[in-house]
Amino acid sequence: MNRWRFLLLSLGSLCWALPGASQTTGTGHTAPSQWLSYDAATKIVTFSLEAGAPGTSGPFNFNGYTNGAATLAVPPGSTVVMNFVNLDGTPHSAELIADTEPMPNMGGDPAIPAAYTKDVTQGVPQGGKDVMRFTAPPSGSFRIFCGVPGHGLSGMWIRFAPL
Repeated sequence: MNRWRFLLLSLGSLCWALPGASQTTGTGHTAPSQWLSYDAATKIVTFSLEAGAPGTSGPFNFNGYTNGAATLAVPPGSTVVMNFVNLDGTPHSAELIADTEPMPNMGGDPAIPAAYTKDVTQGVPQGGKDVMRFTAPPSGSFRIFCGVPGHGLSGMWIRFAPL
């Protein structure tokens, strides 16, 4: 059990932080431990998914990352609770899609049941929140993708992988 906690937090640090960084960076990225937690007893991963995080290279980001530059790695079969919040003035959403090409222009059917926010194609307004709760599949490669038309294609996606 502790092995998964160590693996999850270790991978989170490696996947989320810039090389050599473990605290808030000068680019506005928050320390991964503030976004991510794992309860080994209940096998619940809790993740804060921030759309349009300020202090980054633009509003089309998740937690300050774009174009797959970060990966959320979770234990297979764990319950994933993603607490979504839109910090940007532009509406955004989130949906887990297959990590394949071509990337769609907008949201549609999620690759994992229940792995999407409300109003996928319309987006959630600034300050809006939603919660995705789903079971991580045993394997696969996915994208956490903004389903508002054009946002994902503009780089608003990061990776999700059961490990």
